[in-house]
Amino acid sequence: MLKLSLRVLIVDDHALLAESVARFLQANSIEAAWCADPGQALQRMREEDWSVVLLDLSMPDGNGLDLLKRIKLVKPGLPVLILSMHPEQQFALRALRNGAAGYLTKGCSPEIVIEAIRKVARGGRYLTAVVADQLAIHLDDGDSTETPHLRLSDREMQVFMRLAQGSSVNGIAEELHISGKTVSTHKTRLMAKLGLDKDADLVRYAMHQGLIT
Repeated sequence: MLKLSLRVLIVDDHALLAESVARFLQANSIEAAWCADPGQALQRMREEDWSVVLLDLSMPDGNGLDLLKRIKLVKPGLPVLILSMHPEQQFALRALRNGAAGYLTKGCSPEIVIEAIRKVARGGRYLTAVVADQLAIHLDDGDSTETPHLRLSDREMQVFMRLAQGSSVNGIAEELHISGKTVSTHKTRLMAKLGLDKDADLVRYAMHQGLIT
C-alpha cells in the first residue's frame, strides 16, 4: 500500500464539515483524521507524527486561540493552519502572532486548502491577500494606533466580538466558561482601550473596521 506523504489532524467540533474536509484531503493523497475534543487532539499530537494541524478557532470552550498556544507549547515545530468561520479582519493577525502558519476562512475553495497545507508543511506561511495587506500595514507596532482593537488581549477581543454581535454579558460568560463579573471586567477594559462610552459606539466601531456586517 502506498504510504501517504502528508498527515493532517483536523481539530474542529463541526463533525459534518470535518469529515467532509478529511474525505477531500484523502482523495488528494493526504492522510487525514479529525478530533472534536481539544484534549484528545493534544494527546494525539504528543503521541503521533503529523505534518499539519488544521484548526478551527470556534472550539467548544470558545477559545481556539488558547488551544493554538497550547499546541505551540506541546509541538513548537508543528505547523498549524487556521480554517475559521471568522473573517481575516477579526483574528488572522492574532493567530499569526500566536504561532499559526496561515489563516483561511471556511468560504475558501477546497483547492486553496490543499495548496495551503502543502505550503505550510514545507515550512512556509500561507497568507491570503487580505492578511498580507494587514501585515504590511501593521508590521510596525506604531501603526497599531490606527486600529485600537489590535491592542486588545485575546480574551478581550473575544468578548468584544460577542458584544458587537449582540450577545449579553451572561450569554458570553456561559459560552466562554467564565463568570459574568469577569466578562464585565473585560468589557470595561476593552471599552477604555477603544475609547468608547456606549454599547452602540462599540457596534459602530466594529462595523467601521469591517469586523461585523
